[in-house]
Amino acid sequence: MREESDSAAVALKWVGVWCAATALLAYLGWVSGAPWWVPVALSVPALLASVRRWFSAWLRQRHEVRRDALYRATGQAAVDAMAGVDFEHYVAAVLRGAGFTVEVTRATGDFGVDLIAVRDGVRTAVQCKRQSRAVSGAAIQQVVAGAAVHDCTATMVVTNHSYTRAAAQLAEVHGCVLVDRVRLARLARLRGARAVLRNSDPPRSAVAPAELAQ
Repeated sequence: MREESDSAAVALKWVGVWCAATALLAYLGWVSGAPWWVPVALSVPALLASVRRWFSAWLRQRHEVRRDALYRATGQAAVDAMAGVDFEHYVAAVLRGAGFTVEVTRATGDFGVDLIAVRDGVRTAVQCKRQSRAVSGAAIQQVVAGAAVHDCTATMVVTNHSYTRAAAQLAEVHGCVLVDRVRLARLARLRGARAVLRNSDPPRSAVAPAELAQ
């Protein structure tokens, strides 16, 4: 898995730094006439601290991976019953599974942006709408306006329902990606895949279709 590879790379980096530092201290000790084991012993606490820091990060990362997997496995009925904050974390987990790095914005003063999803250097402002009716054009207006505040160049709205025709038309004008109920469920199954998210012409139901490529 990518997360485990990143952890291994970090671990190797710290081991390499410790070896280099130990070699340097040993050389300086040799030059000064001190026993070789003195600088080595002095460097052990630093090594232990680095290992502890890496292990804590690894455990936290493993916890986040498991948490995201549980979120993505959530059924539609459970998603419909989620609170707004839980739905935001669910969407964040789904987007991470699609190859994005995701940041959850603060609860207040987010300017209509719940998540910031980054992939290939592109920052996408995301608004999450868990509701029992079709999403109106107001959500598109909010996320488009808030994108500039968060230094984002792309926008997306994700819902567990559908979109009104006006919302679909407004999204087309602004290039805002719409993820509806069906599309969200499909994305949740794409663990490790890179989904291509874009809108085509709004269909009669005014729900943006899914166009996914693995």
